Amino acid sequence: MGARFPFPSFPRGWFVIGFPEDIAPGQVKTLRYFGQDIVVFRTESGVLSAVDKVCPHLGAHLGGGHVKGECLRCPFHDWGFRTDGVCVDVPYAPKIPPKAAVKTWHIREQNGVILAWYCPRGEAPTYEVPVLDEEGWTGNKTVRWVVRSHPQEVAENTVDCSHLGPVHHVGRTDVLSVEQEGHFMRVVLHMEASGAPIDMPDEFNDVQLDVKLYGIGHIVSSTTVLTSDMRTRQRIYPTPIDEDTIAIFGVSNIKKMADEGYTSEIEDIFYKAFLVDFPKDFPIWENKAYLDKPMLAGGDGPIGRYRRWCRQFYDYPEAAAAQPTAAPAHAPAQPTTALGKLKGWLRTLAQAPAANSNGGAGGHDSNNNNDAGLDAHLIDLGPRKPRAAAVTGKFASVGDYFETLERRFDPAAAGDLQAVIQWVLTGDKACAYFAEIKGGSVQRVAGTHPAPTITIEMSAEDYLLMINGELNGARAFSTGRGRLRGPVRLAMKMQRLFPLEAAV
Repeated sequence: MGARFPFPSFPRGWFVIGFPEDIAPGQVKTLRYFGQDIVVFRTESGVLSAVDKVCPHLGAHLGGGHVKGECLRCPFHDWGFRTDGVCVDVPYAPKIPPKAAVKTWHIREQNGVILAWYCPRGEAPTYEVPVLDEEGWTGNKTVRWVVRSHPQEVAENTVDCSHLGPVHHVGRTDVLSVEQEGHFMRVVLHMEASGAPIDMPDEFNDVQLDVKLYGIGHIVSSTTVLTSDMRTRQRIYPTPIDEDTIAIFGVSNIKKMADEGYTSEIEDIFYKAFLVDFPKDFPIWENKAYLDKPMLAGGDGPIGRYRRWCRQFYDYPEAAAAQPTAAPAHAPAQPTTALGKLKGWLRTLAQAPAANSNGGAGGHDSNNNNDAGLDAHLIDLGPRKPRAAAVTGKFASVGDYFETLERRFDPAAAGDLQAVIQWVLTGDKACAYFAEIKGGSVQRVAGTHPAPTITIEMSAEDYLLMINGELNGARAFSTGRGRLRGPVRLAMKMQRLFPLEAAV
């Protein structure tokens, strides 16, 4: 393929080449992917088609043409081609040549992306990509990047567990299951992730990451923040532009929550975190070498299984293709009970390769040619990061919390912040307070403010649970036990403004 990547061709499969809104009815565009021009057009009725660039008449580039009705018209002699590539009109000729047609691409429009099937031999699709359920999810927030890399490198990132700490603020990652069947691969991970990417640097969240690959160019990463019941979904679509460059299409959604305003704020936070956190890999990908026989260590994740699975998407020479490949394997289903989880984890430990004296997975020979060494899974990275002790029982009542509010205030955390934070608590212990922060000081007042920056609404009982560490704040708002009016980022900052553990 190229000097940098030792693959014999672009990978076979479904790849995203754009978003539906990129091609309006009656529009023609030339897109550059797989080292060639693809002419994409949408008829006046809205039907999308993609064809090769060369007109079969005298070789004109069809990207310079225009749409009229349901046909693409050639810019040279105005021949008209239907969406299936067949020529149906030659304006000046009484008879259309019987074989007049332009080659078409297999395309799909689904879930807000345009998918094109690529095969180096020009064969028809051998699998389909399932349509994702969009019920209850926010609309697509999209982005497109261009990076010097290869699609396989991007998808490999999903199984490269050991890079998550240095690059993405993850404290620890456990591989819960790995599944491979034909073109499909799934990896389920449990992570302890820092809240830094979403403006919560003091928080560590339990996160489950469920990554599904449908070929090399189609990655669906579903994230469940277990500590707050938030669910997000990022789709990542790496598509070759040429031998050295790819486009990465990104789509972000979150599961809608009870409070529409809170959903909108959290959606924006996670999307912006996606735009900042995911590209941290780009400079690494652009400057790294692809090692065909990497020297892996215990804790790297199922990189070997991933790479062997990838071989099916290339046209290797017959000798290489004849080499045995790993049979499709299914890891045990993710346990759903505490006992099941323990049994599953013990099975994983029992089947793990022994660690060598250097801390890596066993099975490497001196030349690192033993393919078994590529199956190093994360088994033991030592004790988990200690969690901060809960502040259970610190406040006997919400009244204690508000009476100590001014004494616990941290001017350094406030900086030049000017804001009015308001609490409206309901139930048997109903009360209302607001705190006006200005000039590095705070003033607490009983009652409500006419124009607060942010208002927290919930029962006094739940708020007491929250400030005592017995109810996760994000969970309270995501499940509807509390309502937030105003910027979520300010609410995230409140623990630093009014430290719960501060001496009073």
